Amino acid sequence: MITEWLLTAFQWLLHGLLAVLPTVSVPSWLSSNDSAFTTVFSAAGSMGVWFPSTLVVTVLTGVLALWLVGFAIKLVRIVASFFTAGGGSAA
Repeated sequence: MITEWLLTAFQWLLHGLLAVLPTVSVPSWLSSNDSAFTTVFSAAGSMGVWFPSTLVVTVLTGVLALWLVGFAIKLVRIVASFFTAGGGSAA
């Protein structure tokens, strides 16, 4: 009962504070189809000649895989230390 009242009071306070803020419309350059984002991404798509994106994706995938393998090894060490009554320390 008290928790419900506190939540209602907090909701009322938050609604009152948000009602004071002005409403801002989205700029037309952000919402139009012919925006700067379209220009940037189309230019970035043609940079494959100078920027080896496939190599970057391969390297990032390898780093992520090695990180996941290291995490799995650490998790196995933690679980194994519980079975040997070591206390779970795998630091």
